Formats: sequence, structure tokens, C-alpha cells
Amino acid sequence: MKKVVTICIGLLLMGSISALAQGMEDLSVDKLYEKARAVAFDDGDYETARRYAYEALDRSPNYHGIRIFVARLYSWEGNYEKAEEELDYVLEKDPQNRRALMALLDTQKWSGDMDAALKTANQGLEYYPGDTEFMLAKASVLYGMENYEGAEQTYKAILAEDSGNRKAREGLEDSQLKQMKYRAKISYRYDRFRERFIPWHFTQFGLTRQTPIGSITGRVEYARRFGSDGVQFNIDAYPSIAKGFYAYVSGGYSQSSIYPDYRFGFSLYKSLPLAFELEAGMRYLDFGTSQTDIYTISLTKYRGSYLFTARTYLVPSSGGTSKSLNIVIRRYFGTAETYISLNGGYGTAPTEIEFSDDIAALDSWSISIDGQYALSDIWFIGGNVGFDSSEYPNFTRERFSAKVNISYRF
Repeated sequence: MKKVVTICIGLLLMGSISALAQGMEDLSVDKLYEKARAVAFDDGDYETARRYAYEALDRSPNYHGIRIFVARLYSWEGNYEKAEEELDYVLEKDPQNRRALMALLDTQKWSGDMDAALKTANQGLEYYPGDTEFMLAKASVLYGMENYEGAEQTYKAILAEDSGNRKAREGLEDSQLKQMKYRAKISYRYDRFRERFIPWHFTQFGLTRQTPIGSITGRVEYARRFGSDGVQFNIDAYPSIAKGFYAYVSGGYSQSSIYPDYRFGFSLYKSLPLAFELEAGMRYLDFGTSQTDIYTISLTKYRGSYLFTARTYLVPSSGGTSKSLNIVIRRYFGTAETYISLNGGYGTAPTEIEFSDDIAALDSWSISIDGQYALSDIWFIGGNVGFDSSEYPNFTRERFSAKVNISYRF
């Protein structure tokens, strides 16, 4: 029975191919091209479209428009090598063929061969000086190569001749934004307690510089706690080590009694399959009379517009190891600069250890909401509100916190 079914299917396929071939014989080269385009664009059947196209090319091998069409079909399917073979055939016979040059440029861009794409764009501009389409393509390639200054100059050249070109104006704005290396941020935090303590105040100023290997931030924080003032100086960096692998390195110094004398931090981050990211690191606080080691592990999952992070803190001591778990759920809106987060933490180690009295907590929990909103491409505003409760040997500290910050990119 299976043999009979196989034979029947084979006969049907042979009949279909025979009918297709018979139909092709009745069509002219132009009609075959027209039929190929209809099958490709209306039905999405690229394989059948190529059959019509190749039949036309068998009759008219130098009909370059059809061969460029075939190359486009291969490119759209991701078969870039085959697409380039077809385009090389055209350009060997007609080096200045504009459509073939543009198709080759697109194919090289899509395949990730930016050096070749830039070479093709420059070749196109040699044949067609000042051509807007080739200039836009060149600017796009330079942008993809992270040569933002070169992209900016190319977009400016387009706008000098065509001030109303929307693509060039948008590309120019993006290129200029990418060249903004600095970001200044100032914040204020207010902590109010249900009882026992007077409010605490924190003001912080930070300046971030983007470098070829990652960002580096210098921060100065002023605090008023327990009627005393203090200033702490910090530096944080996120150097890239390899693709999908980077580090966090941090250090701080203060001469104030309310801050640690020294603080250090180090973490390694590794991208994992399925949009996961793993972090492992440690923090060290030196309060002069005592030192504290803190170990942390986190796992982050990116899913669409959401980010989910689970983090644990481990604080070894003579009485055992304190532990805590912190969960973050973040929703992004359009870009990475606009978001809202829900944070929660619980455990015998506070989710953030900043001062010596934090270490004495026996138990704690916290909940907060924070977010940021992009006022423009360069101005951003954000904030945080939260509540936490920490149990100490002789009392329970309940605190309400509110923070606001504004940052400027330049």
C-alpha cells in the first residue's frame, strides 16, 4: 500500500512539474519575469518564482533585471553567498549597473560584512557622485560600523544638497546622539522613620563617561545621618572583556564616621542562551574597626519589554551566614531609558548594605517602586519610593524612602 501511495505522489509531482514547464513554454521572457514577480510577492513562493526567472534567463542570460531579482530572492532567504554569485555575474558584464550595486550593498550589509558593504557604497559613489541613495546607504554602513562621526559627516553632506531629506535628518540626529560620551546625574533621597530617628538626607552627583571598552562613573555623595554630615567619593566601571562578557569594578573612600573608610566591589557578568544573564561577585566594606565581605549572585532574564532579576546576598560572620533574596520586575516602554520597576527583598541580610548599622540587622524586608522617563533625547527624570523594615536586637526600624533624580546627556 505504501509503495502505491509513493508512486501516486511521484506521478502527481511529475505531472505538476510537467504542467509548469508546459506553461512556461507558452510565455515570453517578459511574461515569465512578470509571473515570477507575482508568485514571489503575492504568494511568497520564492522557489517557484526562481523557476520562472531561470527559465527566462536560459532564453535571455543577459537580462540583468531578472538576475538581480533572483539575487534579491536569495538575499531575503538569507542565502547571501548565492545572491552575491548572481550579482557578481551582472557586475562583471556591467560594472556600473546601479541596481546591481545597490542589491550587492544590501546583501553585504545583511550578511554582516560591513567592510565589503562600505567598499561597494564607495564604488557606487565613484560611478554616481552625489547620489542620495548611495550616500544614505554609506551613512547607514558607517553607523553600523560604529563610525558615528563618519556617518554624521555623510548625513550632513546629504542635507547640504537636500535639506528636507527626512532619512538623512533622522540619521544625523541618531549619529550625534551616539557621539554623546558624557552623562551627568544629580539625585536627592529623603528617609523618614516611623519613630526613634530624625530624617536622613542624601544628595549625590555623578558623571559618566562612555569609553571604547565600557562606561566609567565618578560619584560624590553627601549624607546627613544621626545629626552628622559625611561625604563619600566613589568610582564605578563596567569594562567589556569579550562579547557577552563584562565586569563591574567599584571603589569608594570617605573620611566620615558615617560612611565606610573604604569600599570595593567586583562582579563578572556573562550572557547565556535564551536571553539570560548570570552575575557573580563580591563587595568589601572597611569601617576601620571592622570589615565586612558580601557575596552576591544574580540571574536576569530578558523577555520582550520585561526584565526579571533574582539576586541573593550572602554575608559570612562568626554567628553564621546571613542571606537575603531580592526580586526585580521591570517593564520598558519604547526604549531602555523609559521604564518602571517593582522591587522586593527579604532575608537576614539587608538587600543593600551601606553603613555599619545595616550589618547589625537580624531580619529585614523591603518593597519599592522606581522608574525613569525620557523627557527628550538628552534629558531624563526618575525616582523611587519604598518602605523597609529591619529588626535589630532592641528595636525594629521602619523607614519610608523617597528619591528623585535628573540626568543630562551631552
